[in-house]
Amino acid sequence: MNWVKLHPKVDSQYILSLHRLSYMYSENDIRKSFAYYERVSTLSDSLDFTYGKSLAQINLGLLLSSSGNFDASNNAYFKAIEYAEQCNGLRLKAISLNNIGDNFSSLKDFEKCRRYTTQAIKINMQLEAWRGVAVNYELLQQCDLGEKLYANAKHNLDLGRSFAIRANEPYILSQYYLGYGKIQAIHKNTNSAEYYFSQAMQEADRGNNLRNKYQAYLAKAGYLPDLSSKRKIELLDSAYVIARRTNYLEGIAQAAEQLSDVYEARKRKDSSLFYYHIYRTAYDSLFSENNKRNTVIKEADWMIKRKEIENVHLKQLSAIQKGDIIFKNALLLTIGILSIIAIISLFIIYKNTQSKKKRIESSLQQKITEMKMQSLRAQMNPHFIFNSLNSIENFIMQNDKMAASEYLNKFAKLIRIILDSSRTELIPFSKSLEGIRLYVELEQLRFNNKFIFKIDVDPQLLNEDYKVPSLLAQPYIENAILHGLAQSESESLCLNLTAKLENEYIIYTITDNGIGRELSQQYNTTNRPGHKSIGLKLIEERINVFNRQQNSDGGVVITDLYDNNHQPCGTRIDIKIKAI
Repeated sequence: MNWVKLHPKVDSQYILSLHRLSYMYSENDIRKSFAYYERVSTLSDSLDFTYGKSLAQINLGLLLSSSGNFDASNNAYFKAIEYAEQCNGLRLKAISLNNIGDNFSSLKDFEKCRRYTTQAIKINMQLEAWRGVAVNYELLQQCDLGEKLYANAKHNLDLGRSFAIRANEPYILSQYYLGYGKIQAIHKNTNSAEYYFSQAMQEADRGNNLRNKYQAYLAKAGYLPDLSSKRKIELLDSAYVIARRTNYLEGIAQAAEQLSDVYEARKRKDSSLFYYHIYRTAYDSLFSENNKRNTVIKEADWMIKRKEIENVHLKQLSAIQKGDIIFKNALLLTIGILSIIAIISLFIIYKNTQSKKKRIESSLQQKITEMKMQSLRAQMNPHFIFNSLNSIENFIMQNDKMAASEYLNKFAKLIRIILDSSRTELIPFSKSLEGIRLYVELEQLRFNNKFIFKIDVDPQLLNEDYKVPSLLAQPYIENAILHGLAQSESESLCLNLTAKLENEYIIYTITDNGIGRELSQQYNTTNRPGHKSIGLKLIEERINVFNRQQNSDGGVVITDLYDNNHQPCGTRIDIKIKAI
């Protein structure tokens, strides 16, 4: 700041100094940081300073990421990469790639996080930018921890440690100590974990870095065993205060969620609900599937723009992709309405008279269960839409316009069913069946009619007004197609779906003659390391919550099928729910 005052001449060095000020304020004073960003952007434009334009977009991406707007943040980083390539700013490109990976890590898309971070490592190694290499490997270990790949996490920490020591920056060293502390705690080495967490806090104090202090408090509360609930609350309160002070939306959500769990364990329902409400409000803003989908769309736009430079004929694809905007707006409206309804419902329950304590506690607990059910449903629909968009993208990238058009028409019908169904927890069985038919037809188009689909439904289910949870069987059908049938080389592949009414229960049976779960797992281990199915976890939790609401003994049973030679020949899934 003194240098800027003493050197009023506006040149490249002046702009670089303003950028550093914006970066330094980005974690503890958003307004000042944003004010310096605006000066960097304006001055770089006036001087046509391309390097400064790239810096400005990086600063903007950091500010947007801190507020949870990953869509706009990644868009800023992609623009920064374009400017960096124009002025041969490889270091700026590496920073932008790492930050894009960090955004995808926050969105739990670890595959994309690793892809962009690995690109950044190659550039930083080429430039001998050791600080950047250390940051990159630390981000990779965060992905590994997120997927419980603890050996891989330690391996990446070991790879990056020497570069972190070379950098000798409190911020980076604190991150590495935190990583080692978490791994030690996971392996029950409590003394070692406490040592590393203390070292992380010392480095955070040395660098006066509030974000690192927040992470150290959160790590102690979440990883150290045998902590009293009182001590956990003290640590989480400290983390929560820092997140609030710095307007760190992701940190607010994480600290509030853990505080809610601790108070729930102590039977303090009011405090648990208070922090659960804060967590859901921050989480819905930060991790909405609509936000995630927008991030993917912006990434696709940037990739398409680069391909257009190489081949002008690909410009026709952009017109097809514009249709996604309609779906984005509709999903945003639906999720917004659900969030408002949930918040209003919680507020009414929370303000009820406390004269009948037991009734209020029961009502609060029921409302929390209902909110979790709504949250699961809100995540389930966009998860399926996101997978279907990937299929459309495959047709587009193959320049198969007719197939893409046919796929889009069927996809539009299916989207209408999903949007209509998302307003309520239960939908008519017939509408659910219609959605399944459309989905399988889409997958048959995608895989060139590689398999046939047979349905056998109890007529009583169609004739009477039975209702079921939306998208109940779809994830298991999806799993059978993608991991069983799609990987098989057999010429007589078949997918069977039966639904029958039996003693007040509806029983679905899904059978495929694909390669079976064992071979599928081997395939994924080889070709898709670290991949985990989100859809099956979501639907399993939805079924469990639904069964608890209905006081039924329903559930899901998965059976591996074998032929006469004891070789895998498919999978069978039985889903049992209460008939309503």
